[in-house]
Amino acid sequence: MRHKDFLEGVAVFVAAAEAGSFSEAGRRLGISASAVSQAIRGLEERLGAPLFLRSTRSLSLTDAGSTYLLAAAPALSQLRQAAEETSRRSGRPSGPLRLTMPRAPFDLLIAPLLGAFQQAHPDVQLEIAVEARLIDIVKAGYDAGLRHGACLDKDMVAVPVAPASEAILVASPSYLDGRTVPRQPPDLLDHRAVVCRSQGSGLIMPWTLQSAGETVRIVPAVVTIVHDLASQIDLTVRGLGMLSAPAAMVRDLIDAGKLSHVLPEWSTAIEALYLYFPGRRQQSAALRAFVAFLRERTPQLQRLV
Repeated sequence: MRHKDFLEGVAVFVAAAEAGSFSEAGRRLGISASAVSQAIRGLEERLGAPLFLRSTRSLSLTDAGSTYLLAAAPALSQLRQAAEETSRRSGRPSGPLRLTMPRAPFDLLIAPLLGAFQQAHPDVQLEIAVEARLIDIVKAGYDAGLRHGACLDKDMVAVPVAPASEAILVASPSYLDGRTVPRQPPDLLDHRAVVCRSQGSGLIMPWTLQSAGETVRIVPAVVTIVHDLASQIDLTVRGLGMLSAPAAMVRDLIDAGKLSHVLPEWSTAIEALYLYFPGRRQQSAALRAFVAFLRERTPQLQRLV
């Protein structure tokens, strides 16, 4: 094997072995599944041995692949740690930073800060998955995530980003025109609603409303199901029904007259928001820089929710 080919394809091989599929490895690496397959095929040709047993439904390591992984994975980890240490000593965080978070905190808190972060750390390569579903960030290959307190695993380090807040009920003036405006939570059952479905149970997410120590749980009867918050707000402005949304996300639309606050005495508590990451894993310089960046701006973030 030529010296210059010695490491080619090794990182792709380790990613595929850890992910259990070429498509998932490609997603983590930011390349196509065919590019993963091509890189591994080239590595197998240079090594002179097949590393994977492939079928249409499964991917598993051969004996040679298992042996190679035992040597390659720790070696690759050491190389990454050496690169991180060099980056740390140079004072310039660099490399990929993969994050996952729901739509609301991304739109409201993180997106407005990304320009300043990128300017401060131009060598960090950001990749952000904006998604509602709860995932295992270690298994999925993310460095960190943003979630509310109740959604955090106990073995995660959690850095507070924003305090507890509230969601409120809103509807467009066009929707309310000609309809009876709700006076009490049970009146909501006579209205259409824009909602999302629980990723865990598959059921419609209820509205848990609170007022003066009283709690009422409402499951809307007639719904339009949309899982992206920005799309939910847009459809509500268009008059499709009522929506429970973070107050900070709809404040400007209320001020502009595009949405009306319904049942203003009632709201839904939203737990504090945290940046979380595995405590047992050595943090990359890029993640440390992002944590420090958010901590510096915590007072600014707290004013936004």
